[in-house]
Amino acid sequence: MMDLVILTGPSGSGVTSCRFVFEELGFYVVDNTPGELTPDLLNLFIEHKYSSRGLCILPSINNAEMVYNFAKQDKRFKTKFIVLFTKKEEVLKRYALSRHDHPRANLYGVSLEEAIELDLKDAEILGTHADLFIDTSDLTLKELRQYVYNRVENKTTSQSTKVTFMSFGFKNGFPAGIDNIIDVRILPNPYWVNELAPLNGRDQPVIDYINSFPITKEFLDHLYNYLDYLLEEVSKLERPSYTIGIACSGGQHRSTFVADLLAKRYRDKYNVAVIHRDSPFLNNN
Repeated sequence: MMDLVILTGPSGSGVTSCRFVFEELGFYVVDNTPGELTPDLLNLFIEHKYSSRGLCILPSINNAEMVYNFAKQDKRFKTKFIVLFTKKEEVLKRYALSRHDHPRANLYGVSLEEAIELDLKDAEILGTHADLFIDTSDLTLKELRQYVYNRVENKTTSQSTKVTFMSFGFKNGFPAGIDNIIDVRILPNPYWVNELAPLNGRDQPVIDYINSFPITKEFLDHLYNYLDYLLEEVSKLERPSYTIGIACSGGQHRSTFVADLLAKRYRDKYNVAVIHRDSPFLNNN
């Protein structure tokens, strides 16, 4: 059974901000799909076997009831219905700051205040069916994202932060979504040793070669001290995820070697993942 999340709320309540939580959690996110297309969307998702944790649909508040009614009838999905709500005065304040047009004001030709009232009425009705009904009036975006993340993951502590170590090569460009980059080109490069060049950072001859130099231990000791402190502070911020890029020239030897070491060191304390962008064949091992 696949996970399905339906997330909706009045315009200005924080739905767009929350979508990033589900993207970080590995959901396939679909925004503002017409309710009538929900059965087709669910069928396509099942048939194409997307490599994702599940499906997250973000319908507009006036479309959400139809989406929910279709979804709850589909027994192939385990459905969670999340409805956001925000006090009228707070929505007005947010619109005054953003200066955006309210989608319902344009759709129905009504005033901003009338459009907000229509949204809030729908949210109150939908809230009676919701698995999670969240008043976002007094929450910062950071607090809202963390609250949703913890409720979806059933976690309540800062140790829910997912730490990803991503090895890559500078010559292939910078990955998107990196929070921090560690340059490991100071380490000896196995690429210049003929018998080591075709190997990678998980092969024992490469590991032995890199470890044979005193600078490796010195570098790693400093790196461990830095990351011990950094990751502890990051976890206090209650971020859903934090990605550290480990970079060498090509992404084959030194960066994969260090990324695996770090993943092994920190996996008992944090929710750790390791990705070898430029040596993708290693990710399944």
